[in-house]
Amino acid sequence: MQNVSTQTRATNVKGKRKISRTRLKEIGTGVFFMAPFLLIAGIFIFYPILYSLQISFQNFSYLNPSAAEWVGLENYKKLLQDTTFLTAIWNTVKLLIIVLPIQTIISLVLANILNSKIKGKSFFRIVFYLPYITSPIAVGAVMVYLFNQDGLVTRFFTLFGLENVAWYTDGDYAFYLIVLIIIWTQIGFYTVIYLSGLQSIPEDLYEAARIDGASRLQQFLHITVPLLKPTTFLVLFMGGLATLQIFEQPYVVSTTGGALPGSPGDSTLTMVMYLYTQAFKYFEMGYASAAAFIIFVMIFSLTVLQYLFFERKNKG
Repeated sequence: MQNVSTQTRATNVKGKRKISRTRLKEIGTGVFFMAPFLLIAGIFIFYPILYSLQISFQNFSYLNPSAAEWVGLENYKKLLQDTTFLTAIWNTVKLLIIVLPIQTIISLVLANILNSKIKGKSFFRIVFYLPYITSPIAVGAVMVYLFNQDGLVTRFFTLFGLENVAWYTDGDYAFYLIVLIIIWTQIGFYTVIYLSGLQSIPEDLYEAARIDGASRLQQFLHITVPLLKPTTFLVLFMGGLATLQIFEQPYVVSTTGGALPGSPGDSTLTMVMYLYTQAFKYFEMGYASAAAFIIFVMIFSLTVLQYLFFERKNKG
């Protein structure tokens, strides 16, 4: 009996060794295939992030890198007292508050229309999606032309009592020109996302609702909207990130005619535009790096809040 138990133990030990060797082989293979990605990510992502974090605590300029000196949290303190940076944050938050709900609602409505049986669906899908894939620089240039004094769209809006002025040069209009540009360029992409969500809803639900006498509006409110909650979360999440990081369109519009970024009067200045100006116009890399990490904390916090909010609603 003792010999049998000894043999059994020996067999178990050998089996465990075989399993551990197989496991090590699998891990080694995984590391081998991941190594190129980790190397590239380390060089081009992780190292720059750590280096940026380091110089955010320094008075660092590429005009004179050897003169860099450690200033601790001074850059962060100055930023939080910098009225221009605070204006940039407020402008970006305003964009988020205005753009996000409007583009989400328009995208959902358009997707619902395009998902129905209408003629020329493919044509309209291309028309709505085209602004999203067009270069932001080209979009900005076209919008500047359309909203110039005596421009086609400017003249149209005078019919509703608005002034015949170049929107991008007027402090009262420039911000809302940015809002219009963002919504116009983004809704095509989010419409496509909603379309994919709509096509996953079973047609049987709508048929049952029609038999029960539900109107199109009731079907939309009680079937479509609730079943698209995960898609809506994705649209809000991606839309929020895109709006907080907006740069190209406001930069093109505000710098038309050689004006400073954020003109007129910082009304179009966004957080990323402020960061860009500090880094590549004034070459204050330490200060710009501190701004980058403050922006990162804001975006990360918003993402977590969005996630918690939708998780709670889904559980409820």
